[in-house]
Order: sequence, then structure tokens, then C-alpha cells
Amino acid sequence: MAESSRSGAMTPAKVDYGRDQVPDWIREVIETGLAIEREDARSAGSLGFMTRALVSASMPYKDPKTKFFERKNGDLTLTMLSPKGVPYGRYPRLLLSWLITEAVTTRSPVVTLGDTLAKFLRTTIGVEATGGKRGTATRVSEQMERLFKSLISVDHRDQPGARSFSFENITLVRGGTIDQEDMRRLDALDAIDANAGEGDASSQFWRTDARRLEEQGQWNSQVELTPQFFRECIETPVPLDLRAYRALSPSPMAMDIYSWCSYRMSYIKRQTRPIPWPILQAQFGSGFPFTEQGVRDFKKAFKRNLNIVRLAYPDLRVDETSDRGGLILMPSRPHVAKLSNSGGQRRLF
Repeated sequence: MAESSRSGAMTPAKVDYGRDQVPDWIREVIETGLAIEREDARSAGSLGFMTRALVSASMPYKDPKTKFFERKNGDLTLTMLSPKGVPYGRYPRLLLSWLITEAVTTRSPVVTLGDTLAKFLRTTIGVEATGGKRGTATRVSEQMERLFKSLISVDHRDQPGARSFSFENITLVRGGTIDQEDMRRLDALDAIDANAGEGDASSQFWRTDARRLEEQGQWNSQVELTPQFFRECIETPVPLDLRAYRALSPSPMAMDIYSWCSYRMSYIKRQTRPIPWPILQAQFGSGFPFTEQGVRDFKKAFKRNLNIVRLAYPDLRVDETSDRGGLILMPSRPHVAKLSNSGGQRRLF
């Protein structure tokens, strides 16, 4: 079984993957890795994107129970302020990957939420929808509201701590409209029993046929990205294989490690210097205290999640065992092949 860490992320227990007793979600990661070896992201229709800033400084793993959150990665600072509470966990990460992928694909800053929530959950987020107060639909809608109403600023300072500096703030969403009818449909899910069986109204709702989807009408909810963030999306997107990103979603830390490594491997040409564990903890270790024990606990959690990421990204070359006090990244084959006319990612930090 997986262990629950202080950070709230799913921390994979030590598992011998050659044996039969493997948690279902890890088995899915293994199968996903094999599928990716057989067919690349573009051929499989699973090419997705994130942005450099959001893979360099990520959201919390569990509910921080506050309206303010800050994450630092060297000279990069991610600040979130949300009147509904800071978004956390797997769903806002999946929502962001969908939002950015839509922006890159359509080349439009205005992104419309799918024709139905059922389609949105099944084909875009890739999770099975359930109702009830703690069902998937309810949790997604809660995180959607938190995310879209957040003021997210990415501050990149060239000389942290100096009296003179340069910086750039990137705010994500300019505005949007959540249609009342869309919310009524969403609220109606709360009346469905989250523990319903295969043959009842809950499962039938999500297995509705095309005619019923058409009868339910179009969803009119949409969000508009800020010009600055939209430019970041379309000019320097970080390509991901959404099959891997979804399979890793039971552990938000694994999702973050995967997207960060995918970004870094798109441009590094030589082995990096060791990245100190306290620096990585500031970037990934939400919830772990900044003490000697906290660093040790974070290091164990990071290594376990890194091993899971390797199942989906076997070409990843990372040395986390060095006695030089940090993580070493080595040039690796990008998880998503570069376009023939692409020069690779420019360094963000």
C-alpha cells in the first residue's frame, strides 16, 4: 500500500515491482510506461502542455487552509491568493494541464469548458466521475472555482536579495464566466450517492449516450487567460505525455517531479551540479518542516516518488544517490520528442 506523508501527497511505499502485490495505481503507471514505449504522445493523441513557471514552482499537495500560499525555487517565487482557498492536490494540476493544452491547441486565450462536465472529466481530466458531496465531480468543481478565482503571480528576480533587481509578474486568468445553468447541473450531482452501484442513476449519468448529451445542451462556461500568460503558453510550452501525467495523479508530488524533469531534460546539455535537498524541499516539499528531520523525510518521499516517475519515464537519468549533498540531473532523452523545427526550451532560471 501507499503511505500518506505529512505533505498530503501519496507517498509510494517500498515495492518490489517484480512481484504480484503492486498497488493498482502503480500497476497503471507501469502499464502506461509500456504503452508510451509502444506509441509516442503525438501518435497516441496524448500530447499535453504546461508552462515553465508552473513546473518550476508548484501548488500545495494538501489543503493549506489559507487564502495565501507561496513557493520558492531559487530566484523564482510563485504566490497564490484565492478568496475561496488555495487550490491543492491532483485536480488543479490536471485542470491546468488541460487549460494550457487547450490554449496551445486552439491558439486562443479564451478556453471553453467542455460540452458537458461528464465529457470534461472523462476525456480531458481522465478520471471516472462520481457524485455526492465528496464525489469526483464535486471535488473538481471546488478546485476549479479555487483555481480560476486565484490571483497567481510568478515573480522572477535575477538578483534575489539585492537592492536593485528586475522581475516579471505573470498572472494567469484575466476573467471568465461560469454559467448558472452549468452550475445547476453541477450542483445536481450532490444529490447522487457517491457509493452508488454500477446499475443506478450515478453510473448511468456518466454513461449517457450522445443523444442525451445533446439534449442536455451546450456548456457556456469559459475562462480568458491574461495576454502575458497566454503568450507564455504558446511561445514556450513544456510538452508532456498526458498518459503519464494522469497515471501519476494519485501522487501530486510525482506529477510535479515528472513535469519538472520533462522541462529540464528539454534543454540541459551536460550533467548539472548537485541541487541541494533543502532547495528541492522549498520547491517540492510542501508540508515538510524545514528541520534536519524534515529534510530527511522530504528526501525519502522525493526518492520514492522519483522511482514511480521512472516507471513512466524510463529514459530519465537522475542521480539521487550521490554523497555530494543533492540531486544530479544528467542529459536524458526528452519524454516527448522535440518538433523538428524546435530549438528546445530556453532556460527560465
